[in-house]
Amino acid sequence: MNRLVKFMLSRTFLLSLLIFLQIVLLIGFTLYFSRFSLLAYLALSFGSALGMLSILERTGTKPAYTILWLVIVMLFPVCGVLLYLFWGRCSIRPKSAVRLLAIEHAAASAMRFYPQSFSHLFVQHSAVRPLADYLSAYAAAPVYTATQTQYFPTGQAFFRTLLCELSQAKRFIFLEYFIIEEGLMWSQALELLAKKAREGVDVRVMFDAMGSLLTLPSGYERTLRALGIKCQRFNPIHFSLHLSDYKMLNHRNHRKITVIDGNVGFTGGLNIADEYINARRRFGTWKDTALMLKGPAVYSLTVTFLKSWAFASGELVSFHQYAPQTSFPSQTGFVQPFDDSPISSEHVSESVYLTIIQRACRYLYITTPYLIVSHEMIDSLCLAAKSGIDVRIITPGIPDKRYVYYVTQSHYERLVRSGVRIYEYTPGFIHAKMLACDDAIAVVGSANMDYRSLYLHFEQCCSFYGGTMPAAVKQDILLTLQQCREVTLADIHSISLHQWLAQLLLRFFAPLM
Repeated sequence: MNRLVKFMLSRTFLLSLLIFLQIVLLIGFTLYFSRFSLLAYLALSFGSALGMLSILERTGTKPAYTILWLVIVMLFPVCGVLLYLFWGRCSIRPKSAVRLLAIEHAAASAMRFYPQSFSHLFVQHSAVRPLADYLSAYAAAPVYTATQTQYFPTGQAFFRTLLCELSQAKRFIFLEYFIIEEGLMWSQALELLAKKAREGVDVRVMFDAMGSLLTLPSGYERTLRALGIKCQRFNPIHFSLHLSDYKMLNHRNHRKITVIDGNVGFTGGLNIADEYINARRRFGTWKDTALMLKGPAVYSLTVTFLKSWAFASGELVSFHQYAPQTSFPSQTGFVQPFDDSPISSEHVSESVYLTIIQRACRYLYITTPYLIVSHEMIDSLCLAAKSGIDVRIITPGIPDKRYVYYVTQSHYERLVRSGVRIYEYTPGFIHAKMLACDDAIAVVGSANMDYRSLYLHFEQCCSFYGGTMPAAVKQDILLTLQQCREVTLADIHSISLHQWLAQLLLRFFAPLM
């Protein structure tokens, strides 16, 4: 049943339904309203023209996105306009999103900024100032020092440390994940969470309603609450008198966050499911990464969780009462956690990626499970490579979604011809979302290089400047490259005709994926 519900809410099903409705309407006009065919034609043309003008007046929209909607509205003048109003027009804000926006404004006011950290960062790493300033001003993201960091190159290493830290919790444990799935990984974590709840620790678990629709039983919140664990399902399907609220279903919580006592925090690309620690193999070896923070920077992760919790539960939260209470030995380097929200007008993750790409001087290494990005992003990568920068991108060798894999591959030729080196991870699927640049910057988090992460999902990432993290991320990428196959122009030109046609068609519809 859950699988059917998820399919019926998918873009593929809804797009197919609207196309079918369009065909029925056209046949109806032809058979029953032939006397008014001219009037019907004029009405459809007028509606289509209004729809296209509405699209064109949105000056902030990416060209590829604009062209796609223009073609859809032109081909399907009735249903195309309805589809655009539901999915394409971001200015129509759901009523529930207005409430979330108020929560986010309150959270931004609760952030603690440290001018001295900014000053030290700009003295030691002046080249990163534009990025740090942008995140501070437009993502309410402070720069922190005196924070211990640890990088995990595999899910297995992350999970061992996570269990250890969970066992030491004294005050509270917060978990926020896109996917939680029953299995070895979750059963071990749940055992600890239930134990801590019995000890009086405030344990809260939140998972995305769509992301976990097929991985957890219906009503699983009641199961956790019976164990003393507070639980919320983020943005579930529900009845609303405001039609705009159904648009909110397109925005999913893709974050992966654990916070323990406000002093220890985890984030990265890993969900809580067995394939992430290779206890189950679906697409060969699963390569993923995570990180741990200890110290003041954990507060940013805590606030991000509490924003989502306040929205999902309707509870009022006091952000400051969950601030770190334990100091840790000072560590070199700076960390700037940031989150990204689709209900704001700022595309934070995309802006971070573009800023780093455009300001790289020596090298730029990227790992991403999907490469479905705007022409501006592709142009920036190509220009960086043409400027003599060593640009390398690692994508999966075994895809989890074939159609998405085709879109990723459709960009290969232009990138390779410009000097970008593309590698495919031959052991299996690489799910890590990482970027390393010039031994000075590293970004690790949940944001894929695709339209859904960059424009539609709630995401969480961390930027690192100097210290050990950029070196650790770079070293892991270099080791991963040894398990990869470099894609050549000969490989690109050897694909079959049907695969080439699929790439061409699917890339056009990439903004809807």
